[in-house]
Amino acid sequence: MTRSEALKLRKIIEQAVQSLSDSSALQAVTLHPAWTTDTAYSADYKVQYGGKLYRCKQAHTSQSGWEPENVPELWEQINETHAGTLEEPIPYDGNMALVSGLYYVQNDVIYLCTRDTVNPVYSSLESLVGLYVEGV
Repeated sequence: MTRSEALKLRKIIEQAVQSLSDSSALQAVTLHPAWTTDTAYSADYKVQYGGKLYRCKQAHTSQSGWEPENVPELWEQINETHAGTLEEPIPYDGNMALVSGLYYVQNDVIYLCTRDTVNPVYSSLESLVGLYVEGV
């Protein structure tokens, strides 16, 4: 196979993986296109960045400093599904809406959400104790 043929196939694969479910997409992170600057991204488009999989939240053209991990308004990380139970808490990444009654974990500490945040919160769970969570 020539380099030109391989690049054509890569483009087809990158387009095809966009239709995968989140759980399937997480098994094929390296098949997703890498995030790059000066690229027009549409909402729901998936990219890989830093070994993680992200979904575009709103259409935009990327630029330096707008890497997925830096702009939670534009990108959300796609994570494995967790039950949110005490035995299987949801890993908190600092860019999530919290749901009352579910358990979250950050820095090996488990927290129970006592009140919905409705919108994503960016503070550490430790700093949200008494407002939205309680330590378990």
